[in-house]
Amino acid sequence: MKNFLPFIALLLILASCKDPSVKYNQVIQNDSDYDVWIRVYERTDSAATVFFTVDSFFVAKKSETIILERNGHKNMDSFKPCRMYVDSITGRAADTSLVVGLNLNSDTNYVFNEVERNKKNGGTCECRVVFKNIHLQ
Repeated sequence: MKNFLPFIALLLILASCKDPSVKYNQVIQNDSDYDVWIRVYERTDSAATVFFTVDSFFVAKKSETIILERNGHKNMDSFKPCRMYVDSITGRAADTSLVVGLNLNSDTNYVFNEVERNKKNGGTCECRVVFKNIHLQ
C-alpha cells in the first residue's frame, strides 16, 4: 500500500492541474408555428476544424435542435463570440415556400449563454438563435 501513495498523490496533483473542460452547443430554437429544415453548407477551406455530422437538421415547431457540439480543454470565454463554423446556414419551413428571414449566418443573431460554469472557467455553454413566425417570409 505504501508503494501506491506516491502514485495516488501524483494523480491528484495532475487532476487538479488539468485545463478547464468545456462543452459547447450551437442551438437553433424554433418558436414558430412551422416545422423547419435547416441546411448547413460547410466551409471548404483547410482552416475548417469543425465537422458537422449531417448537412441538414429538422427543427419541429416549438422545439429546439443542437446543430453543433464541441468538447475541449479551453476557457469558456473563448466561445463567447458565437463564431460560425460554416459558410452558410439557411432555413425553410417544411411543405411551404417560406424561408427563415433571420440571418442564421450572423453571429450577432446568436446569444451566448453560460449553462454551468466550474471553478476553472470551464463548464457548459451555448450559442442560441431563436426565430418566430415573424422571421418566416
